[in-house]
Amino acid sequence: MITEIRLCLRHSGRISRRKRIIFHSGLNVIAGPNGSGKSSLLRAVYECPSCCIGHHGETQYEFFDSETMNPHRTDDGFGGAQGSLIRIRAMFSSHGETMRDVLRFLKVKKGLTLLLDEPEAGHDFQWVRRIRHGLQELAGQGCQVIAASHHPLFWNAAHVIELCPGYIQRTRRQFQRALSKQQSS
Repeated sequence: MITEIRLCLRHSGRISRRKRIIFHSGLNVIAGPNGSGKSSLLRAVYECPSCCIGHHGETQYEFFDSETMNPHRTDDGFGGAQGSLIRIRAMFSSHGETMRDVLRFLKVKKGLTLLLDEPEAGHDFQWVRRIRHGLQELAGQGCQVIAASHHPLFWNAAHVIELCPGYIQRTRRQFQRALSKQQSS
């Protein structure tokens, strides 16, 4: 499990000028507006040799974003028949359907850290709920999940890493106002 990341100079400049970010076991959600560094943080964890990652025990990483699920890439973590099936389906499916395939075929084991960039993208509310529930189940099985998400449903009962102070509170107020307007119409 990843316990922390000490960001290199390049990444600390891209990620809200932070130097250190703490992660917990279970479900971690990175929240912030577009451009705040959510995707950069996931990539720093996954592939930056200059950032220092603190671990507790042995950790294996799986990283998924819209580019790693590109059906024309062959360097993803899914090889064999499952990888071929996901790539073929991805040519004819939405991002949301492809993410569901990835999560369905993922081999979950204790010590796995799953890095997901906006797993809710391309889904309606019912699917967002199902994915959020599924990620909570993975976390309950000993898998650490670190997901970048804009969706308020992902923030509940998770360790939230807010990249821009006040973002969550502002977003919740905006949703409440929109809901009130819709109900009064």
